[in-house]
Amino acid sequence: MENKNPTEGLSPLPDADVLVIGAGPAGMSAAVDLATAGCRVIVLDMQPSPGGQIFRSIEANHAARPVTDRLLEALGRSYAAGLELVEQFRATPGIDYRPDTTVWEVRADGTVGWLKGTQAGYLRASRIVLANGAMERPMPFPGWTLPGVFTAGAVQTLIKAGRLQPEGRIVLAGTGPLILLLAEQLRRLGVRPLLIARTDTLRNKLAALSTLKIPALPALVKGLGWIVRLKMAGIPMPRGISNLRAHGTESVESVSMDVRGKRITLPCDMLIVHDGVIPCTDLAHGAGLALDWLSEDRSWRPKTSSRGQAEMAPGPALTSGPCRIFVSGDARGIGGADAATAHGRYVAATIVQDLGMVAQSDVDATGNAVRVAMAGRPFIDAAFPPGLSNELPEDETIVCRCEELDSGTLRKAIRGGADDMNLVRGLLRCGMGPCQGRHCSITLARLLTEEGASDRPHPPFRARPPLRPIPLGALANLSGLDPELAEIVSLGDKPEANSEEDAHE
Repeated sequence: MENKNPTEGLSPLPDADVLVIGAGPAGMSAAVDLATAGCRVIVLDMQPSPGGQIFRSIEANHAARPVTDRLLEALGRSYAAGLELVEQFRATPGIDYRPDTTVWEVRADGTVGWLKGTQAGYLRASRIVLANGAMERPMPFPGWTLPGVFTAGAVQTLIKAGRLQPEGRIVLAGTGPLILLLAEQLRRLGVRPLLIARTDTLRNKLAALSTLKIPALPALVKGLGWIVRLKMAGIPMPRGISNLRAHGTESVESVSMDVRGKRITLPCDMLIVHDGVIPCTDLAHGAGLALDWLSEDRSWRPKTSSRGQAEMAPGPALTSGPCRIFVSGDARGIGGADAATAHGRYVAATIVQDLGMVAQSDVDATGNAVRVAMAGRPFIDAAFPPGLSNELPEDETIVCRCEELDSGTLRKAIRGGADDMNLVRGLLRCGMGPCQGRHCSITLARLLTEEGASDRPHPPFRARPPLRPIPLGALANLSGLDPELAEIVSLGDKPEANSEEDAHE
């Protein structure tokens, strides 16, 4: 067990016992249990209110009732259930909650760089809980950059936070429970999609039955209910679609795909796509944590123990000493809101135990709750395998939106000898735009493997702070600097030349 003195080895003294990054289900549940056990907790979150993506704007939407009654009914009980956790998070003493705060650096020694407005600085803690959630799997296909092409998560954000709903001729395409949930929510709002084009097949479902466990049955029944109601509404739902393309000039005008060996084209004002979700690994990778590549899932995830204790990647690091980072929730492995909540409590119990404090929840009990909540994951993974990202994009398809680089340009560079992620970035600026490679790195890694540059996908682009854009003014006035790192070496401190040959004019 690690040393239980939370301040030993930390200089300067920590600002909190635990820094939690992210106020979604995992971050909130971890913060509540940590603070209840007596820990000083600081929570940093990019969003203006707690809830994460799954419970986005839940406080505002409940406060606006009865105006939002129809919206809340459409979003369903799972969304409404998040209000209790948010209220508990708000009411727990000892949590220093800081919304609208961007994290631009994470170090394994417990140091975090933050930005809020034009102010920036560093905070330190004896432990960090990284709970920054998930992102939708990148899926470049012809026409995906056209206005009018949305991901399912983006549409849910517009519904929850903007109280907007789509209009016109809508087509949904892809796979996974989220696209079915969104279609059901749209139906409840009175929006009837033209088509729900699914890449998964009946064969996938039959193969997944062998992984089905009893605790997963309620989720399965819920999903079947969505499908039944969507079919009763008369919405076509073909399976096994492929070769999806969006067509248009100024915006999407039509969509085409292969369905049971036939090519179909539909008029379309909005194309909503989804190919599953994967962990957000940019902060973990930037902190120097080890990542595992999951070939079947076509994604990276942080390498951790079951309790979320992270491992450092081999090679040089920005810091020395033990790794003080825990990764929780969907940032560690996709499981949904219930699993993220359970794992946040599991991580909290582990940290409280490590710090020698009085635990408010039992480590074994919270660990068992995680296993129960994750029981349905093997079935979901087998029943809804990646589809839109199954094949690598054609040469004309844009891969890096920030720099407008297509797959053909990337392949040409690789065939010309650029056999490394960072070399491709240096030659073409791939991954150097505002997203810093969060959306193109997976596709480029797969292209490198396809072209024989590696027998397995490379790790993501080398990450250096700042991991997010930060104004120069904020950078020049950083607070909380480590005195040793901030020490300025003047010209007078330079060593004198030992000989006339070494001296400069």
